Amino acid sequence: MYVELWMKRDVVSISPETSLAEARELFGKHRIRRLPVVREDVLVGIVSPGDIEKVMPSSLDSDNSQEGEYLSTTTPIGAVMTSSPITVSPDDALLEAVEKMRRNKIDGLPVVESGRLVGIISITNVLDAFLDIMTTEGAGTRLDLKIDHRPESFFKMIKAFQRHNKEILAIIQHHDFSREQQLVSIEIRGRESEELLNQLWDNGVTVERVTPTF
Repeated sequence: MYVELWMKRDVVSISPETSLAEARELFGKHRIRRLPVVREDVLVGIVSPGDIEKVMPSSLDSDNSQEGEYLSTTTPIGAVMTSSPITVSPDDALLEAVEKMRRNKIDGLPVVESGRLVGIISITNVLDAFLDIMTTEGAGTRLDLKIDHRPESFFKMIKAFQRHNKEILAIIQHHDFSREQQLVSIEIRGRESEELLNQLWDNGVTVERVTPTF
């Protein structure tokens, strides 16, 4: 799965010359948590509400109200933005975007192609992709299975589904489930059969849970 399939294309952006006050207004109006900063469609930075609040005087101090208003209307976003932000390209795997978010403790990434901003991918988009993988049209079944970490154990598990003509729609592996075992969630079209479950057990697969999906 690629970033291009799940990114948001209609992106609200601002220029480095935009004032803090204007940026604040955009954050509230569009209910967003980040604004890409562009100059002639080329990404030059990114800014969050937190970046703006860091330079504003405390709202609890009434003496700072005039100072805050002055700063918000005269300070350009270019002075507080994060320059050279972390990005992904439309052709990057969705997993790569997730790894970048996790590694850098951020919840969204600008999507750039040849330096130009073409979209943005957020953790919400990633969750939408995950739900799409785990949800199928019509009746299906999800089987949560335990196997050891040997490649041959995974092969035997898959062979059981093939032997009983079950169409596999999605596979999610949880390698860190335990030192001895991994948890594998497999979604198939239609229902499981007693013969399939028996075959899995015979192949050394522990059937942890079987859940109908709709």
